[in-house]
Formats: sequence, structure tokens, C-alpha cells
Amino acid sequence: MKDREQITIRLPVELIEWLQQEANNKGISFNAYILMLLNEERTHHQKE
Repeated sequence: MKDREQITIRLPVELIEWLQQEANNKGISFNAYILMLLNEERTHHQKE
């Protein structure tokens, strides 16, 4: 069983640039930042 899947998403350039800058500010990779945001959102919805 795979523990990861690769996906492709299309985002506006401005959003990608903003996300990359936020990741840079936190000292983490773009991918790690996206995963962090998704996990935070999932945790938030599980509490509801």
C-alpha cells in the first residue's frame, strides 16, 4: 500500500506566489506548507 499519492492541481499564479512566500517566511517547503494548511482545515472540520 502506498503511503502517498501525487496529485496535480491548477492554481492562479498569484495564489501560488502567495503560498510560496508564506512557506518561505515559515522556512518550510511549498509542499509542507500546503500539507500544513490542509491538515489544519481537516482538524478544524473534525471538531465541528
